[in-house]
Amino acid sequence: MQTPVEVVTSDSSSASMKFIKAIEGTEIGGWLRTHELAWNAIAIVAIFALGFLLSLALRQVLSTIVTRALTRANRKPLADAIAAAKLVAPIAAIAPLLLIARVLNVLGEAGVLNALAASNIANLTVAFAILRGMSFMSRLLAVVDELYSARPEVNRPGALRGYRQVAMVVIGLAAGISAIAIAVGKSPLVFLAALGAVAAVLGVIFKDMVLSLVANIMLSANDAIRVGDWIELKPHGIDGRIAEIKTTAVRVHNADGTVHSVPISRFVQEPYLNYRSKYGAAGRRVRRAFRIDVRSVRALTNDELAQLASTPALAGALERARGAVAPNDSISNLALYRAFAERTLAAHDAIDSLLPIAVSQQEATASGQPVEILCFIKPTASDPASIEGAIIDRLQAAAPTFALRIYQTGSDAGPITGPLPLMI
Repeated sequence: MQTPVEVVTSDSSSASMKFIKAIEGTEIGGWLRTHELAWNAIAIVAIFALGFLLSLALRQVLSTIVTRALTRANRKPLADAIAAAKLVAPIAAIAPLLLIARVLNVLGEAGVLNALAASNIANLTVAFAILRGMSFMSRLLAVVDELYSARPEVNRPGALRGYRQVAMVVIGLAAGISAIAIAVGKSPLVFLAALGAVAAVLGVIFKDMVLSLVANIMLSANDAIRVGDWIELKPHGIDGRIAEIKTTAVRVHNADGTVHSVPISRFVQEPYLNYRSKYGAAGRRVRRAFRIDVRSVRALTNDELAQLASTPALAGALERARGAVAPNDSISNLALYRAFAERTLAAHDAIDSLLPIAVSQQEATASGQPVEILCFIKPTASDPASIEGAIIDRLQAAAPTFALRIYQTGSDAGPITGPLPLMI
């Protein structure tokens, strides 16, 4: 019993033979039949032209059917993703290509076309159909990635990029081997068997690529790095934003304008710093600390408090510091300095005020009292490294205004005494 595909193929072959016989019966057809080279060239070009027209018609029909069906089923995002990826195009091309190959083989076997030329061109056509199938798989994976990445619980572009790239390497190898084997008239199993025989050698030669593929999967599964993350690999002088994540490498745009291409396996083998916060901020996180000499910390007097309250630049900081202590407790110059630092960071144009801004002090050591700042530079900032340095310089330079001294090992200048300079 014949399958539907065999019935369609036999019908198309019979129709082709009838059409050829009709052409041979004409005066031009009879002349072309006596000139074999011209006859074969024109016939093959005509067959491919008809196949191309069939592909265009099939693409239009399939696009209309798929779009209408998904729209009626309230699956418009899926319809938009399919249209954006042009998923229908390779499907519409595969069937005409296989039909062309079948017609060429039938005409070659019937003696209408040169058997050798028809067979070789048919093999190349099937090989091209396999490559179009690979293109279909690539676009299908892109659609799946886009739909998965848009889910509310994921909400990040390219969530499956690593899996897609690894899958396309496997699909590309299989499709490439099959296409080459069919193009030269051999069975793909022969090439696959030969590939298996040299798999051990290839594993040694391409061990870095294999390691990169595994690293790509691990990083994608753990969401360790994304495009747009600001990373730092100090041993290699890398400090910048990830511009692209490829199958085997990561391209980083450094703050100084240079571009690094880093093997993706380094993000598994070596420690690195990712400034992406748990809040999902695209900007660079700033977390820096400097040390205050403990001997310069003291309580503010009533006169100093009154003077601070009448100073517009420090009145807000004083209110913030007063709210952090009990009503009858004294306020230290370090507490006032922390409140001033928080307000300074919140007012900075390059700092994202919607994300946490904190100035805290850690446990005092023999090297002084650590004061740590935490904030996030906006992603639109052109030079985050310079902004970070300027912020630290600003806060350190303001310390003497509060009668505080930055600790420096080896200095023994004694405690700072006297009234506040108030140079803000």
